[in-house]
Amino acid sequence: MRSESLAYFLEIAESGSFTHAAKKLYVSQQGLSKSIKALERDLGCRLFRRTGSRLELTNAGHALIPHARQCIHDIELLRAAMEPFGRMASPRRKRTGEDEATLHATAFVSDSLLSLLQDELRQAELDDVQVIEHSYAEIISELKAGTTQELFALCLPENDVPELTAIPHVVFRPMFVTEIMLVGSSDFIHSDKGAFSLRRVAKLPVVYYNDPLLNKIIRDMFRDQPLEDIRMHSSSLGRISQAIQRGKAVTFSDSLSVYLREPDEDLATAHIEGAARFVMEFAYLDNTGVSPGALDYLEDFAACFGARCAPYLERYPLG
Repeated sequence: MRSESLAYFLEIAESGSFTHAAKKLYVSQQGLSKSIKALERDLGCRLFRRTGSRLELTNAGHALIPHARQCIHDIELLRAAMEPFGRMASPRRKRTGEDEATLHATAFVSDSLLSLLQDELRQAELDDVQVIEHSYAEIISELKAGTTQELFALCLPENDVPELTAIPHVVFRPMFVTEIMLVGSSDFIHSDKGAFSLRRVAKLPVVYYNDPLLNKIIRDMFRDQPLEDIRMHSSSLGRISQAIQRGKAVTFSDSLSVYLREPDEDLATAHIEGAARFVMEFAYLDNTGVSPGALDYLEDFAACFGARCAPYLERYPLG
């Protein structure tokens, strides 16, 4: 249980609104909701309920308020007592000027991974990096040109991509491996039924994100058993989510996103037999002078990710 979650709880209780609390705390509503759900799981009870458009505290929520305030007060005293000892450690250097980092990332990395990790990245002071979204083809073109000084983040099939590994001076730093999974309503997926065969998935109505690399991965997965009912390719995650929530189709996600997202009682997930795997990697050229700030960000991100996702990395080890 984090003291930050208790602080979030008190702010929501005071403002009576997730929206107002998120604005005051400078966090996303998604992150705030995620934190409160985690707190409710830790405590084993619901803290808020909705009555129409109103957000109200439950009896447990009312009872928690004085204890939450006392816990936060005690933690502040503890931090004050430890402050003299903490000064012995070097603070993380703020990136400024030529050390500023810019991350050029594919849609999966920016829309999914960085979004799901936004709270952890903010706490680790890694949210000050500018993220510019590029297509997979654009990143390949930049690396092939051989002059870029930028840091890139992209996902590659686990069995390697010859056109990238053949580029002179390119350095890859793998972060994690992930595999395609199925997501949908209980109308289509029953978690106790085990993994889906490719043949079984091929017969379901499907919608999925319109990304060139993902499209290729899906085509390769279902080369011998083509999907029979593709309802929609969309670049709008909102439209895809609506179709799934309404029980009109299933979609494809990945095992890391499933791990990071809060459980949704209206949705189920399932593994797919023979599912494609791919690796999220940082990439840069070692002969063009990539900025120290970018390399610092890479190392700090790796440490932050490793701490947040240790159980996942044990289940899906690299290599």
